[in-house]
Amino acid sequence: MCGLPAAEWFGRMISRPDAAEHYDVIVIGAGPSGSVAALELARAGRRVLVIDKESFPRFRIGESMLPHTNRMMERLGLMEKIRALPHVRKRGLEITFGDGRREPVAIPFERMLGDTIKETFNIRRSVFDQMLADTAMEAGATYRFGESVESIDHVAQGDVRLRLSSGEVRAAWLIDASGQACVLGRHFGTRKLLEGYRNVSYFEHFEGVERPSGDRLGFATLAMCREAWFWMIPIDEKTTSVGVVVDEQHARRIPVPAKQRLAWCIEQCPIVTERMRGAEGPATNQVVGDFSYNCAPYAGDGWFMIGDAAAFIDPVWSTGVSLGIDSGVQAAAKIVAVEDGRQSARAASVSFGRRVKRLRHCFLSLISNFYDHSFRELLVSGRGPLEVDAAVVNMLAGEIFEGVPFQVRWRWELMRTMREVNRYRQVVDWVRPHSLLQSGGVELPAAKSGVIRGVQRRHRGRPSWQMD
Repeated sequence: MCGLPAAEWFGRMISRPDAAEHYDVIVIGAGPSGSVAALELARAGRRVLVIDKESFPRFRIGESMLPHTNRMMERLGLMEKIRALPHVRKRGLEITFGDGRREPVAIPFERMLGDTIKETFNIRRSVFDQMLADTAMEAGATYRFGESVESIDHVAQGDVRLRLSSGEVRAAWLIDASGQACVLGRHFGTRKLLEGYRNVSYFEHFEGVERPSGDRLGFATLAMCREAWFWMIPIDEKTTSVGVVVDEQHARRIPVPAKQRLAWCIEQCPIVTERMRGAEGPATNQVVGDFSYNCAPYAGDGWFMIGDAAAFIDPVWSTGVSLGIDSGVQAAAKIVAVEDGRQSARAASVSFGRRVKRLRHCFLSLISNFYDHSFRELLVSGRGPLEVDAAVVNMLAGEIFEGVPFQVRWRWELMRTMREVNRYRQVVDWVRPHSLLQSGGVELPAAKSGVIRGVQRRHRGRPSWQMD
C-alpha cells in the first residue's frame, strides 16, 4: 500500500461523499493515465475523485513501455518505486518472421540517435497500476472502486454532474481516463472506428516461455505473419505475456472458438511454437476486438479525454501507456494553469488537443508502415547507409513527444521513400510472409491479400509531424 496506514488507505478507497460534496476534478478510470492525472492534481492541492468500475488488482495487457516512459516516471519521482517492483529491464526488441527461416533481428535502443534514455521496462500491469493508484492516494486523491458512471448529467467548466451507482457527484472539471470504455466519446457520439485497422487480439500470460538471452535479455519479441503478428513480452522473472493480433476478416475463418484461437495460431507459427514448447498457462485466451478508434476532439468546456479514452490505434509498438501517461500529465497541468490564471480555458483545450493529435499522427505513421511488407523487409534487413534505420529506433522509443528532431525526420522520410522503391524494385531480399491460415489448412479468400498489404496507401499525405 506504498506507506499509507491500512485504515486510511481503506477509507480513501471506499469513502462516499454526500450529495452536496463537490470535488475540483473527477477522473473516470484508475489506469495509468487516470492515476497520473490524479497524482499531479493532488500534488497541486486539488481535491480529486477517481472512479473505476472494477476492483484492483486486475488483469491488463500493455505491459511493455517505451524509453520515454522512464523520462516521465523520473519526472514524477516514481522510478525508485518501479525499480522496487517485479519487472524486466527492456533494452530493445527483436523482430522476426513467423516461419522461423531467418534469425530474429535485434533492434537495441542503444542505436538511437542523440543523447537520450536507452532502456525502459516491462511490468505486470496489475502491479504497475496498483503502485500508481497507491501513490495518488498518498498524495491525497480519493479512489472509489466498483463504481460505474450511470449517466453524465452535465459537463461544463465549473459544473460537472455525474450520476454514479451510489448517487450524484459534482466537480469543476472532468477527465475521462476510462480506456476503451470511452465514456465521454460515447456520450458525445464521437467514437469512430479506424478503417484499415479492424483487428482482433487474443492473449494470455504464460510461464516457461523461451526468451531472448545474452545481450537481448529482456527484449520483447514480435513475430510477423501474413494475416497476423505475435508479441512475446517477459514481464517478470517467470511470466511472459503472449498474444496475437489478427485481421478481423481472417479471424472469422479460424476454425476454433474465439477463446481457443491463441493456441490455434501458435500451432500454425513455427517460431512461436518453438518458443512455447515448454510453456504452461491457461487453456483458453482473452479476446479484445474493435480496439482501433478515435474520439476527437480530445478536450472541451470543462473536460479532457486522456489515454485510450481519447484514441487507440494498435498495440504493435507498445505506445499506449506512454501516450496515456503523457496526456494525463498534460491534462492535469492544463487544469492547474487555467485555475491559476496562467492560461485561458479555450487555449488550454486547444493546445492539449493539438498535442494529442500530433502524437497520434506520428505513431499512426509508424504503425501503418508496420503493416506494409515492404517496410517490414527493410526493417529486418539490417543496418543501412546514413543510419536510416536509427530513425526508426528513435520513433519506436517514443523520442517524438516534444517534437521530431531534424536528424530523425529526414532519415524517417528517406526510409519511407526506400519503402516505396522496395515495393516495385527490390532493394532487399523479399521473403513471402508466412500464412497462419494456409498452414492450418484454411483457404484464403481471393479478395483479401492479408493484413500487411495496402494499408499504408490509406494514410499517404503530408509527413506526420507536419499534420496539425
